Amino acid sequence: MSEGVFDISLNTYSGGDQPNVAVPAGVTSIAPRAFRGHAELICVTIPEGVRSIGDEAFAGCMGLQRVELPSTLEHLGTRAFRNCTHLEYVHLPERLEVVPKGAFSNCSGLQRVTGGTGLYGICAEAFAGCKSLQECEPLTYAADIGDYAFSWCIALPDPVLHDPLVYLGKGAFRHCVAFKHVVLPAHVDHLDPDAFIGCEGLGAF
Repeated sequence: MSEGVFDISLNTYSGGDQPNVAVPAGVTSIAPRAFRGHAELICVTIPEGVRSIGDEAFAGCMGLQRVELPSTLEHLGTRAFRNCTHLEYVHLPERLEVVPKGAFSNCSGLQRVTGGTGLYGICAEAFAGCKSLQECEPLTYAADIGDYAFSWCIALPDPVLHDPLVYLGKGAFRHCVAFKHVVLPAHVDHLDPDAFIGCEGLGAF
């Protein structure tokens, strides 16, 4: 940490029933479970300068429809937005290298995920149960896709996968029933035989 620069963490949110919240300028991290279970939240704006969002920070914020992630974000905690069932859109910043385990799992209203140009990995169950997901740009950039990462993403169309693909885990696309034709990269280090289990419409890959 540079001289004169301080890390400021938002540890707990207790803002009552306000639907729109702006995290104060100067905050550099949001603590684990800081906003967990605040179902009244609809929109959260996170300012530039925030580098870390902790585990389950927004988990169970079932009314949350929109969150603006800053370009400075480098770390996202496990299950950070799990069960945010009304979240519709997320843009992942370039500095984020990993979408962690269960980060957006069971976000059943999530339709679009853009960005993620700096991604290397999408971890286990990261988007599991996102039944409305129709666009996921980060898939283009991720070389490592974990177990059940996109399981039950029943609206997701045929993915464009990274080349070379280092790892495609067990059940990574389990029950992605909208798949018709998947083109695998020329080089795949590890392809689990059950990566596409339950993809009933998949004709060939």
